[in-house]
Amino acid sequence: MAYGLAELDSMSITEAQSLPFAERDHLLDLIIADGRGQATQMISYRTGLYSDYFEEDLVRMLKVRAVKIICRGTTASGFDGVIVGKTEAEQYRAAFQHLRIILEAAGSGFRRVVSLIVFLTDMEKWPLLNEIYRQFVPDPPGRAVIGTTGLAQKPLAIEIVECIAYRVAP
Repeated sequence: MAYGLAELDSMSITEAQSLPFAERDHLLDLIIADGRGQATQMISYRTGLYSDYFEEDLVRMLKVRAVKIICRGTTASGFDGVIVGKTEAEQYRAAFQHLRIILEAAGSGFRRVVSLIVFLTDMEKWPLLNEIYRQFVPDPPGRAVIGTTGLAQKPLAIEIVECIAYRVAP
C-alpha cells in the first residue's frame, strides 16, 4: 500500500518505522516535496531553479528514519586531484557529476537535495551554470550562487561549497 503524508502523520513513530524500506523511502520523497516552499505565488524569472526555503519536519523525518547528508567542497577536480575540463561548461558538468557520485555513495541523489551553495569564479557565466544545473537537479532546492575571485586551485571555475540531502536508513 502506498501511504501519503496524512497517513504518516496519523502513525506513531514505532508504526511508521516498522514500514518496509521502500514505503519509508517513498514517504521521504513526499516529505521533501512538501517541505519545499516559495515566499510568494508570484511568477519569478528564477522559477524552477530554486525554492526560497525548506521546512524540515523533524517528526516526519524521524518517522521514516531519514538521514541528513552534508557534502562540502565538490569541485571539477577529480578524486585523483586532476582538474576535469578546460572550459567552464566542462568544469560545471564535472563538479555536478562528482557531486552525483558522492550523493549516490551516500544513498541519495539530486532529487533529495534541499540546499545547495555554489561558488563561481565568473558570475558572467551564471546562465551557463543554470543550463547545466537544470540537467542535474530535477527538483529545486534552496540555492545560493556566490561570485568569488578564486578557489583552492587556480584554474577551478566552480565549487559546490555545500549540499544538503537526505536518504532513508535501512
